[in-house]
Amino acid sequence: MQYPLVYVFEVQTKGSIDSLILNLLKSLNNTAVQGVVAVSDPKQLEKIKNHALDVKELKDKLKYWDYEEVLGVHESLEFVNASINNLGLVPQGF
Repeated sequence: MQYPLVYVFEVQTKGSIDSLILNLLKSLNNTAVQGVVAVSDPKQLEKIKNHALDVKELKDKLKYWDYEEVLGVHESLEFVNASINNLGLVPQGF
């Protein structure tokens, strides 16, 4: 049986890092989850990394993504989508 690719993103702005870790651990119980990603600023990401070192289930699975890079990727995707739409490469209603 094939499962869809599922990635879980937890955005941390403030609050409990333990809660973030618990949410990510829970998500790994779903066999469709291919990976887990913590999104935050560099200072928070460093704190999350330090907490996750002690959690063997997350140690090699958790990825870290700076929120500013996420915003840049989003802007790039918007630009690509707008360019494709302007060229009329995708049929209406698709």
